[in-house]
Amino acid sequence: MSLTRLRSLALAAAALTTVGVAAVGATPALAASAASPAPRVISQLSAEHPLWLPKRKPAVITTTTAPQAALLSTTSSQYKFSSLLDGQPVRWNPCTAIHWTSNTARGPVGGLDVLKAGVAKIAAQTGTTWVYDGATATVPSTSYLPKTPTTNRPVLLGWADGATSDLLAGKPAGVLGMTRTVWFGTDDGQGTRIAATRAATVALDRTDRLPLRGAVSWSATVLHELGHVMGLDHPSDSRQLMASTLPANVTDLQAGDRAGLTRVGRSAGCVNVPGA
Repeated sequence: MSLTRLRSLALAAAALTTVGVAAVGATPALAASAASPAPRVISQLSAEHPLWLPKRKPAVITTTTAPQAALLSTTSSQYKFSSLLDGQPVRWNPCTAIHWTSNTARGPVGGLDVLKAGVAKIAAQTGTTWVYDGATATVPSTSYLPKTPTTNRPVLLGWADGATSDLLAGKPAGVLGMTRTVWFGTDDGQGTRIAATRAATVALDRTDRLPLRGAVSWSATVLHELGHVMGLDHPSDSRQLMASTLPANVTDLQAGDRAGLTRVGRSAGCVNVPGA
């Protein structure tokens, strides 16, 4: 074989080896790219949880979409969480301030003081910081809640009725208030999901003539609804303030209420949602 022919074969073999190395070297990068998809946004609007006057039989049964096994591991008869994600309660990020606003135009005289006192009590129990942004003319309704995680709105607390708010429309006279919340989070596609409550609205039925304080009062009702805002549902224990029917002789948070609020508060740690 000629010297020229030998050189040609050597160059061809070197080229094939180079191509082979490049192809092998590219494989890990492609695999890493395929294994790290961009996290997708997840969200959920809470179910309705009507609060009833004492001695009235609820006309509806509140259900939850969370697996029963998960509920059993994260609740007791004295408290229950509104929403669970991978077995853990969905809650606000307690390490950032929660802003709130009020609409008391159609509420009782002294209603704002009741709201402020309720917020202060919930803040103390959960270790969270609340900032009052002032009054608003916005009526508490489902449409107030943001539909994307990029929209920030303060918690809206206020009085309305069935003619002005969808939260109270069609509800029996025995319903005192309604709360809805929305949470947003991310799912990285590899088994890691994290979410936090981002907004809430509370509609108190102005047609109910309750005293400001004491048993079966606006004070007790506001505390109950703020419990929903923080992520609590109705427990089976009817003696707790968070029971679906407002206890006739309870004026403040009970042991189960406080335990549940602690589980969704500052002591449970920060909730850092990627990209939030």
